[in-house]
Amino acid sequence: MIKQLQRKFAVSAMLIILAITGSVFLIVTTVSYIVLTSHVDKTINLIIDNDGYLPEYRDIRESIAQVLTDESTAFSKYFSVKVGYNGRIIEADVEYMPDLDVNEAQEILDEVLSKDKNVGYYNNYRYKIADKDNYRLIVFLDCEEEIETLRSSIAKSITIITFGLIIIFIVISALTKRILKPIIANIENQKQFITNAGHELKTPLAVIMADVDVLEMTMGEENEWVNSIKSQANRLNVLVKSLLSLSNIEEGKQEFHTTQFSITKVIKESIQDFKALLQNKNVIFDDSKDVIINADLNMIKQLITIFLDNGIKYTPDNGIIEIKAEKQGKNVKLEFSNTCENARSINTKKLFERFYRGDKSRNKTKEGYGIGLSIAKSIVDIHKGKISAFITKDDRICFRVII
Repeated sequence: MIKQLQRKFAVSAMLIILAITGSVFLIVTTVSYIVLTSHVDKTINLIIDNDGYLPEYRDIRESIAQVLTDESTAFSKYFSVKVGYNGRIIEADVEYMPDLDVNEAQEILDEVLSKDKNVGYYNNYRYKIADKDNYRLIVFLDCEEEIETLRSSIAKSITIITFGLIIIFIVISALTKRILKPIIANIENQKQFITNAGHELKTPLAVIMADVDVLEMTMGEENEWVNSIKSQANRLNVLVKSLLSLSNIEEGKQEFHTTQFSITKVIKESIQDFKALLQNKNVIFDDSKDVIINADLNMIKQLITIFLDNGIKYTPDNGIIEIKAEKQGKNVKLEFSNTCENARSINTKKLFERFYRGDKSRNKTKEGYGIGLSIAKSIVDIHKGKISAFITKDDRICFRVII
């Protein structure tokens, strides 16, 4: 449980850091892309305003001189095409694209015109289509260098962020135990208290039950007060055993040995053991398929007993208790469902918490302490499986276990 708490804390902290870092990275990348596109568009607009040619820096009006420098005008790679509204090329200027011939320019032009977009990117080119009086002017600006710079910057940022997150994860993992030390100490104290209290209660309980047996012999089995004492002593004994069992499982004190066995056979035997209590219930279990599982036999028997006992307590007379066992890949899926009154009012997310009981209105009429399902979850966790609870369409409560 403590290791799970540490793991959850570390993972939660990392997810928060990852979300913040990812958001900042996304914002910075988006802003860089917008700035790049804005700069490129200003250059393209300048070429369009000059009817398809990039003017020399000295000819640029002072108001837009900041857009370009001598170097940018000297080395800007672009080409422009004038196309008539009938689709024919009137003029193509590829002077500043020495590696591009007219045929390649035609192919690029055809691709761009087929997109039916007036502005956008085509490979490493940024293009824009402007409507003139008698023709359409399409300007292509080579942005390969700028795009590669942006890509390189993004790649470096991702690398730095990745290494940074790894370092942060190592630091968080190292500090988690220290940060959670007070909580861990509190949990350990609670476990120790439950264990100590359970062992301390066993002796007086044994004495009380022995004294009750003596009273029963002297006063008769039908004595109301003797039966009441015996009933409450038995209930307290069950509670102490459940608490100690849960504590032993969580602390890893209970022996854990896996072996292959037929869970179908174990379920059949468990149903037989509860036969007397199941007389007023309709039990459905298909035992035609022999399902083999690799798990701890004693723990699985305890798991099945918990679900059967839970079903018996909360299934009304003539209600249905259905058990399913089937292979699911390398795992085994178990389902225990039963008819349940006021099923929709049960908070299935809290059912595996200690001392939680789904139907509070029946707490005084149904025996139990809300520990059984906590033990079931601990058993499943030890087997590194999954356990869940949900309400079916026909208002049954269903417990699903995958081991």
